[in-house]
Amino acid sequence: MRFAEEGEEFFGIGMEKPMVLHGGEIVISDGEKLVAVYPHRDADNTKITMKTKNVVLLVCGVPGIEKQTLQKSVQVAVEYITRFCNGEGNICIKRN
Repeated sequence: MRFAEEGEEFFGIGMEKPMVLHGGEIVISDGEKLVAVYPHRDADNTKITMKTKNVVLLVCGVPGIEKQTLQKSVQVAVEYITRFCNGEGNICIKRN
């Protein structure tokens, strides 16, 4: 998680063209490319498709959302993935 640099481009899910960031927006990067504009927009290259085999769920809080609500949402997501997608799940919680 970091601040965007001026002129950095972000291509979100459902966008026809990338948006140019002004700089200072909070973004999530994997070290090579932007993964999300926090807290509301995921990158197109992170979307789940029928070809997806592995998923990492990144759950971040925002003011007004209780930590217990976030923890429950992770548990429900992993339960759905294991039940409906024949997947396996591990939960790793990192608090800052």
